[in-house]
Amino acid sequence: MDQINNLHKQILENDLNPFMVFDTNGGLKDFNKEAEFLFSYVLPKELFDLAIANASKSYGTQKKFIPLSYDKLKFYAILVSYLDDEYIALKLYKEVCNEEQIVYDDKQLEYVNIFSLIELAKTTNLLQYDIKLSEDYDISIPEIKLYVNDFLISLNDIFLLLTKNKKLNIKVFIKIGEYEIIEQKKHQIIAIEFIANNIQPLTTEILKRARKIYANIYIKDDKLTLDFPMIL
Repeated sequence: MDQINNLHKQILENDLNPFMVFDTNGGLKDFNKEAEFLFSYVLPKELFDLAIANASKSYGTQKKFIPLSYDKLKFYAILVSYLDDEYIALKLYKEVCNEEQIVYDDKQLEYVNIFSLIELAKTTNLLQYDIKLSEDYDISIPEIKLYVNDFLISLNDIFLLLTKNKKLNIKVFIKIGEYEIIEQKKHQIIAIEFIANNIQPLTTEILKRARKIYANIYIKDDKLTLDFPMIL
């Protein structure tokens, strides 16, 4: 029985779906690796409230199909379980992407300064608009490998979603503790944040073009983020 319990624990710890257990006060008592990653985007308190709001009326387990989005992380269902009044468990089920895995062709990647590309796209798309710009760049970011043309297209897509603003703040930085695995290699993540009051909705085509460069584009509140692997 101990071997079965240990096996179950290992499977749960390495599950691709976030799993967590709360006490009655919302304190975290246990969670797996995916849940730890999820906490970078949403506070445990919000997930505890989600569990309480969707728990069954009596002891037991209940699954609900609820679309959830926390920045770039998307889920289609949750499972809430409690056997007494002491603990409650929550599991979120990730949306599965049916698109083919993107494979990098290293021969087509070019070393480039991303700030030069941002400046080019900004000038091309915003020059005719009266937008007050502020910028906060981590200039320690070195030249990196990109599909330059496709990356510029994604930047153009983004700037065209921002033309109805009077103010725009652009931030560029390396995400702490986040990585992308590409062909068994770990790469840090660079994020470009566009902060504005009026951001037009993303289209399916914009999202598809971003995936061609292994990037993610997502909107939360007044912030549009483009993040992508830092390939050196």
